Amino acid sequence: MKKIILVAALGVAGFVSAKGNENGNTEKKAEKKAKIEQKTPIKQCGVAITYWSGGQVVGYQTVYSDQPNLASCQAWQTGIQVALWAAGYWLTTP
Repeated sequence: MKKIILVAALGVAGFVSAKGNENGNTEKKAEKKAKIEQKTPIKQCGVAITYWSGGQVVGYQTVYSDQPNLASCQAWQTGIQVALWAAGYWLTTP
């Protein structure tokens, strides 16, 4: 019961303080919108991994990451290759 009263009191206090500051609120919304529009698009980057043992496919995995550009994507893919190599896997390229 105490939690409900506390939440209700905080909600009313927030409503009262927000109601008096309508002009500042619209300016903040415009600034937020401008910041969102300035962000660069993010593209999905992936690596397909096939695990082989004795000439047979024993597993398959696809790993994805969001990257801002091609150079970042290629660097991330190289990092995945290095991690697999460090884990003891032999790597071949298709």
